[in-house]
Amino acid sequence: MPTNYTISTYHKLGLIDELDLSKVPNFSQKTENPRFTKEGRIDGKTYAVPKNWGTTGFATNTSKLKAKLTSWKDFFEIVQTEADGRGMVHDYQLTTIGSALVSLGYGFNSIKPEELAKAEELLIKVKPHLFAINSDYQPAMRATDAWLTMCWTNDGAQLNRDMPEISYTLGKDGGEIWTDYYAIPKDAPNKAAGYALLNYLMDPNNAVKEHLANGAPTTDSRVIALLPKEITSNKIVYPDEASLTPLEFGAAVTLTDPGRAELMARFKSA
Repeated sequence: MPTNYTISTYHKLGLIDELDLSKVPNFSQKTENPRFTKEGRIDGKTYAVPKNWGTTGFATNTSKLKAKLTSWKDFFEIVQTEADGRGMVHDYQLTTIGSALVSLGYGFNSIKPEELAKAEELLIKVKPHLFAINSDYQPAMRATDAWLTMCWTNDGAQLNRDMPEISYTLGKDGGEIWTDYYAIPKDAPNKAAGYALLNYLMDPNNAVKEHLANGAPTTDSRVIALLPKEITSNKIVYPDEASLTPLEFGAAVTLTDPGRAELMARFKSA
């Protein structure tokens, strides 16, 4: 299940096969939203088909924090003040460094040394104020040990459903939008079974169950038609266009750039 920014690298390294779509008759390219699905195709060939999409924002316990956060700039300021000792960032350089860059007015995918240096300066300054660096943030938020965390769409929806005082916000200054895909590894030992599973998952009647369980938005209009209105009208899961416009898809170079990897290592060990 590669995320959008890994597919081009997997293809370049020969790790995934081009898909034979004749073996996935339940997949329908014409019902997929091209905004979220183009990175599954390289040079006109399909290497991955979409699972779901989503965003990276932040979850806030509004019963604990009175400040209204609307941006990543706000996030990093509040982590050091009202949420001192109660904030969390991902243990994942793409989103942690990317969101720090956005808060400083830079691009989410920047690999410019001078911009990364500013992001590192911010993260090192913030670190003593954090509750944790951990991508498994739901337990701490549910226990109210943490009051503020970087968060992905489906986690935000689940937390808000169970604890309505936890809000989910997309930074008006930018951030990440992502799509997860299904692909078949080149050395898969049973490709026939892989195709059978893929075809099963692409059936809208099966896909809708996965979406109801997972909570992330779908890329397929056939599945949207099967989802209950309380989900399709949920602005955490399906944000309005104005909220999505500032967001960027993560780029492959962010994971292969040694500068970002080294920055994250220094931040975690500081």
